[in-house]
Amino acid sequence: MRNGALVAGLVVALASAGCAMIYDVEGPHWRDYKPSKVLAPAFAAPGSEWSYVRRDSGSFGSGVSHVNYKSLPAQTWQGRPHVAYEGPDATILIDATSGNWAAQVKDGKPLVSWDPPLGYHWPMWVGETWSMPYKVTSSNRTTDTRAWFTVEAEQTVHVPAGSFRTYRILYSTPSVWGHLWYSPELGVTVKSRLERIAADPAGPGVRESDLLRQTVKR
Repeated sequence: MRNGALVAGLVVALASAGCAMIYDVEGPHWRDYKPSKVLAPAFAAPGSEWSYVRRDSGSFGSGVSHVNYKSLPAQTWQGRPHVAYEGPDATILIDATSGNWAAQVKDGKPLVSWDPPLGYHWPMWVGETWSMPYKVTSSNRTTDTRAWFTVEAEQTVHVPAGSFRTYRILYSTPSVWGHLWYSPELGVTVKSRLERIAADPAGPGVRESDLLRQTVKR
């Protein structure tokens, strides 16, 4: 199999998004993006493992921790097989067509789901900007919201797992914003910094993650 799009670890932060705007969504530079039915990123083969050192503050908690992820055999969601990445709190199910996050489940029960699946688009290039409206369902409550993405630059970053050439991506929802550093070489995010604003129901907070080690199978 092929390498995966985004690290499951940051999905936990994304699922916590509330509401307060960052961009003018009506501006001419924005376009709604509908995931391609043909293009898809690569995925981490079952048995792949990766971990992060995570630093939390504010509403995310306090302190430094290590979080581990691994790729599992495909799991069924809404009648179709999905790529499955197991994290410390839940398993992330990824739409194999678009490479985007469809749901977060635990013990077979959904904790969070995104409709349509949320994430990047492919191919990716510097200067690309897009917006995605979607519904997020959590605790039996469904909310209409939107995410914004800008591929700002190519950048080499240095993390405990090594040095990687990445795309630096600016990401925001109505209540969470930050940067993601995505490695095309590994097919995962190797670094991230996400910030909840004060208007978030959980309150302000910051979560930073750096890739600690990886044994990603291609």
